[in-house]
Amino acid sequence: MTDMRRITDPAVLKGLAQPIRQKLYRLLVQSGPATGATLARRLGTDPGQTSYHLRELAKAGFVEDAPELARDRRERWWRAVPGPTGWSSADFPTPEGQAITSAVKAQLVLDEFERVRRYEQTRDTWSEQWQAAAMSSDSFLRLTAAELAELTGELHELVVRWKDRGRAAAASADATTAGAGDGREHVFLFFHAFPERP
Repeated sequence: MTDMRRITDPAVLKGLAQPIRQKLYRLLVQSGPATGATLARRLGTDPGQTSYHLRELAKAGFVEDAPELARDRRERWWRAVPGPTGWSSADFPTPEGQAITSAVKAQLVLDEFERVRRYEQTRDTWSEQWQAAAMSSDSFLRLTAAELAELTGELHELVVRWKDRGRAAAASADATTAGAGDGREHVFLFFHAFPERP
């Protein structure tokens, strides 16, 4: 497993505070390299605006040029910088840092729930097998902070194991058949675990 790049600089994290940038970064992570024009079409954004946001993501170290993919000098390809990225609001104690982490997290949460809503609205377009495999769950536990940290650590290890399994399958597949006929789809998994006082 690749070491996680931990973000502790507010200026770097600010690169993800904009909704279009989060979506661009997610598309590049999920779908692989693409041109700015392709990304603009997928997001329904202005190509010039999309290029600007890609350059800002590159300044923050989230994406990079992929010049070897260009067919001519006018075509510019982008890819996500390889490897996982993480951050913690505890690493941003200043008022400015807290404002940035709050903005980034709020946008991430909005996007996560929008994606769940979109799935629920289009659920019947998926096969019965996929509908049966998808799930939603919530639980109410009584834990200490240390126990919650242990639980989330175990869940993270489990997710990484399944992520690695998907990557290994993609790497072993022939380039002409990867994703075509192997039954794999992109799967969005997210969970939240936090204390609350009902």
